[in-house]
Amino acid sequence: MRTVARKMAWVLLAALCVTARATVGGQQNVPGLTIDSRSIGGTVVNSNGKVEAGVWVIAETKSLQTPFRKIVVTDDQGRYLVPDLPAASYELWVRGYGLKDSAHVKGALGENVKLPVASAATPQEAAKIYPASYWTSMIQPPPASELPARFKSQDEWLATLRNGCNHCHALGMPQTRIYTTAKDWDAMFLRAQSMHRELEAMGKPLVTKMLADWGTRVAAGEVPPAPPRPTGIERNVVISQWDWGHPESFVHDLISTDKRNPSLYPYGKVYGVDRTGGGRLLVLDPQKNTVSSLQVEPRSKAHGYSLTKDYYRGAEENQAYTGEDAEWMASPHNPMFDEHGRVWMTTQIRAGGKDYYPAWAKKTIVTGTNDPADIDAAFNIVAARGNNMQLGYYDTKTNKFVSVDTGYNTHHLQLDWQGRIWTDGGGSALGMLDTKKLDFNNIEGTEVAAQKMWVRIDPATKKMLPGTGYGEAVSPVDGTVWYSSPQVSGPANKLYMVDPKTDKIKDYPLPAPGRFPHGIDFSSDGNVWTSTGSGHLGRLDVKTGQWKFWDNPGLKFKGTGAETGTTDFPYYLWIDQFNASGLGKDTVFVTGTTSDAMFIFDPKKETFQVFRVPYPMPYYARGLDGRIDDPNAGWKGRGLWMTYSSYLPRFTETRTGTVNHMQIRPNPLAN
Repeated sequence: MRTVARKMAWVLLAALCVTARATVGGQQNVPGLTIDSRSIGGTVVNSNGKVEAGVWVIAETKSLQTPFRKIVVTDDQGRYLVPDLPAASYELWVRGYGLKDSAHVKGALGENVKLPVASAATPQEAAKIYPASYWTSMIQPPPASELPARFKSQDEWLATLRNGCNHCHALGMPQTRIYTTAKDWDAMFLRAQSMHRELEAMGKPLVTKMLADWGTRVAAGEVPPAPPRPTGIERNVVISQWDWGHPESFVHDLISTDKRNPSLYPYGKVYGVDRTGGGRLLVLDPQKNTVSSLQVEPRSKAHGYSLTKDYYRGAEENQAYTGEDAEWMASPHNPMFDEHGRVWMTTQIRAGGKDYYPAWAKKTIVTGTNDPADIDAAFNIVAARGNNMQLGYYDTKTNKFVSVDTGYNTHHLQLDWQGRIWTDGGGSALGMLDTKKLDFNNIEGTEVAAQKMWVRIDPATKKMLPGTGYGEAVSPVDGTVWYSSPQVSGPANKLYMVDPKTDKIKDYPLPAPGRFPHGIDFSSDGNVWTSTGSGHLGRLDVKTGQWKFWDNPGLKFKGTGAETGTTDFPYYLWIDQFNASGLGKDTVFVTGTTSDAMFIFDPKKETFQVFRVPYPMPYYARGLDGRIDDPNAGWKGRGLWMTYSSYLPRFTETRTGTVNHMQIRPNPLAN
C-alpha cells in the first residue's frame, strides 16, 4: 500500500509540474497572435483571471556579448508579441501601473508564453514604479510672498527649481525621496558646489524646508496619483535595449546618422560620448550586439592632462570658464555625423583657461559693429575666461581621432547644409567652423582661417550683451542659425538668430508662460520649437513672430495652476523632418527627462502621446537621433536612437546605462 501511495504521489506531483509549466510558459493557442521562429508571444493574466492591457513585457538575456532587452506593450486583450529577437536564451517579466513586478519566466524563440501577474498589494507598492515627475507633483512650493526678492512670481521660481535640480539628475527618483529634514538635504547638497550655489540664489532655507516636508510625507506613506497606462498608439512601441558604459559613466548624447540625411549609415554602428574615464567614445554594433569603447585622443596632453580625473568632483563648471582645475581631460559632448563618416564632437583638446588662450583668436571675432574698439573689448572678455572645449572628430574610415582648435568655447554643435559647424558659446561667444575651408591633411595650418566667433558687445559700455547660447538649430528654409538662451526671466529669456549672410543677430524674447528655453529645433516649414524649463513645449512662427505654448504631459506642482506647466523638465527636443520615426514628417519629440519617456507631439492635431521606457528606472534622456535603415521596410526600417544621459547610471535599477532603439509598429502584435 505504501508503495502504491508513493507512486500515486509522484504521478500527481509530475502532473502538477506539467500543469504549472503549461500555465506559465507552455504552448498556448491565442487568437490573432502569430509567433515565428524569431519572436516570443503570449498573454498577460492577473491572478483573478483578468487579462492585463497596456502593461510592459520585457524579454531580456545576458547570453549575448552585452546584456540585451526588448520591451513591448500588451494590447486590449492582454496579448503581446516580442519580435525579431537575436538567438539567445530569454527570461520574460511584466511591469505595469497597478501591478507588482512579475516573476521572471523562461521563454524560447517561437514559444507562446503565458505570463502571470498580481496586483500591487498597497498603493505604496504600486507607486514604486511611478515616474519621478509624478512624485515631484507632491511638492508644495512656497507662495510668492516668501520667495527672494529677485523672483517676481512663483512660476519663475519653479522654472529655476526644475533646471537647478533636473539639469543633471531626476528630482523625484528614489534616491531623492529619502530625506526628511532640512539638515539631511543640506548635507546632500554640500556634496556638489554647483547645487549649493543654485540653492543660495533660490533661498536655501525655503528649498530645504519644502523638500523636507515632501520627504516626510513620502515617508509617512503619501503617494502621487497613478499615471495612465499606455493607450492607442502608445502600445505599438518596440524598444530594443543594450547596456553600455560603466556605473560612473556620463553618456551625454549619441549619434547614428547624419541629421541632414538620416538614410546614411543604415544598420550601422551607434556612437555615444562618455564624459568620464578621460573621455571615451562608446560604440554599439546593433547587428552583432556588441559594445566597445575608444579612448578619445586630444591634441596635447600637457599641463595637467589626466585619464583618471573625476568628472563629478571639483569645480567642473568653473573650469569651463576659468580653467582653474589642476587637471583636465578630453570631455566629449554632443556627437554629430557628417557625410564623410566623421563623428564630430565638442571636446577638450588642450589645457583650458586664460593661460592657454590663443592670441590668434582675435582675428576671428565678429561683433555687431566690427569697430576695432569693440573687437578689442570682445577679445579681452573672452581671453580672460579662456576656453576649455574645442572641436574634434573620430574618423570611422581610418579609426583615428583628429583635433581642431577654436578661439570660442564649444558645447553643442550642429552642421548646416554648407558644411559649416555651428556651436553655442558656452557662456561667452558662439562660433562657426567652415569645414570646406579646412585642409584635412593640414588641420593646424588651416583651422584659424576656417572659423568665426561672434561676440555681442554693447558699443556704449563695451560689455557683453546678456544672453548665453545653449542649444542651436539651423533653419531648413533660409539657413539662419538659432540659439536658445536658458534664463528664466529678463532680456536673456529668449531665442536669438544669427544670419550667416549678414553676420547680424536678432533677439526673440519668450512671452509668458515660457521660461528657460533649452532644447531647440526646426520643423521643415521654418518654424522654430523649444522645450522650456517652465514645463512647456513652445513654437515660434518665424513669419509672424507669434509664440504658442503647450503644457507637457503629466501633473503640476501641488497648489499651482495655469500659470505654470507640468513638473517635468524636458531637457531637449528633436523634430523628425524626414519621418525617420514613421509617425509622420515634423513630428515633435520632447525628452520627458523626469518622466522616463518621450513626449510625442503631433503638430497637426496639437496633441501629445507618451512613449515610456519603463526599465531600467529612472530613464533620463537628453539628445536623440532618428535613422532610416530601409525606407521600403516599413516600421522595421525606421527608428529612434537614444541613450540614458544622466550622471551616474549606478543609481538606475541595473546600475549601468543603456542605449535604446525605439520603433513604432502598426499595432501591438505586428511582426
